[in-house]
Amino acid sequence: MKRILGAAVALIIVLISVVSAAALDYGCTVEPLAEAVYLENLDTSTVVYQKSAGQRMYPASTTKIMTYVVVAESVSDLDNTMVAINDEVFSEMDPESTVMGLSDHVGESFSIRDLLYGMMLPSGNDAALVLADHVGGGISGFVDMMNAKASELGCKDTHFANPHGLYDVNHYTTAEDLATITKYAMNLQSFMDIANTVEYTPKGFDEPLHNTNYMLDPKAYNGQYYYQYTEGVKTGYLDEAGKCLVTTAVKDGYTYLCVELGTPYSFAEDINYAMLDAAKFYDWAFSGLSKQTVYGPGDTVKSVHVNFAPGDKDLAAIPEKEITALLPNDYDKDKVVIDINCVDSVDAPVTKGDVLGTVTVRYDDTQLGTTNVVASEDVKRSNFKYFTHRAREIVKGHVVLAIVIGVVILALIILIAVLISRSKRAKKRARARENARRRYRD
Repeated sequence: MKRILGAAVALIIVLISVVSAAALDYGCTVEPLAEAVYLENLDTSTVVYQKSAGQRMYPASTTKIMTYVVVAESVSDLDNTMVAINDEVFSEMDPESTVMGLSDHVGESFSIRDLLYGMMLPSGNDAALVLADHVGGGISGFVDMMNAKASELGCKDTHFANPHGLYDVNHYTTAEDLATITKYAMNLQSFMDIANTVEYTPKGFDEPLHNTNYMLDPKAYNGQYYYQYTEGVKTGYLDEAGKCLVTTAVKDGYTYLCVELGTPYSFAEDINYAMLDAAKFYDWAFSGLSKQTVYGPGDTVKSVHVNFAPGDKDLAAIPEKEITALLPNDYDKDKVVIDINCVDSVDAPVTKGDVLGTVTVRYDDTQLGTTNVVASEDVKRSNFKYFTHRAREIVKGHVVLAIVIGVVILALIILIAVLISRSKRAKKRARARENARRRYRD
């Protein structure tokens, strides 16, 4: 059941991604330093900004989002599934990489939940390896599961070589693919709770683990990166990858997902431009974009003539539902195009809500939505008009039938006459031949 549900959600995500792809220019004013950016409004599945979103990039520790996905779908009980720490799993790990500190707890056991916190908050590569070894029966087996899941989700250019994100030439993804993976992960057990936690102390630890996403913490860096509307998700850094960041932000009923890969960083300067740019993206989106009702039941699509109605009746055909779309607050209404596919007339009786056609709304050559066109009111039938019409049709039908029958009869008469005439001529010729033979014998 879990596999079926996962596949269904994956298919929905793929379909949503296809539908949401659009050429509409939302007029983003942010000029990010990241090489690749993907910004999506999750409420409407609208991609409002992209920069090289399909370009192959190194994801660094944002890889751990997929690691979380595979673990969460493989372990049903995060709290009571315990894993013993074996130091052999750390043998190939860079000693200077970020860790949660499991090397000090060899021989102890930790819950999957504690290990997930250790992987997501301080970006513990040691936790990622322990989880991968436990779930995949070895690191290579787990990596195969990661790649299978990426394929299942419809990722277009993603391949994993490890569960933590350390550099490997065969370890890559795109901003768009990483957004797909993140949207899927957001629906899994405890993902957003863990990714949105500022600090957490696992059982057996003396000090708390701190989240490397400083957009969540007003105390980190004196609040330099803090953005109060941020929720999760994951940071990453490698010399080869630059600063990488996946975040979401929620404000006034709007939710955005921002993926940034390849943001330049220097230790001398020590400024995380990915976080600063993410805040700029969110400020621009929250202030400049909103859901707009571009067409709704208050609009008349067209007048439809009603046959057999008392008097000369035209009916207002209206949209069944509102067509709303995320648009710039100052969008150009002259660019809204209405494509109507609706009948010109309909026979009474008509019931309010009867479907008469469809209407599609486009803006700047981008389809915003389609809804049914329905009758705006009930219209009774005039029985006198209706039966008079039927009588005329019947009479007309009888006249046509009479003509057809007449033509058939006339054709039969002509055919019979021709046959009789041929028969008489044949008998006459036969008599003539008989008379000729008699004269010859005589």
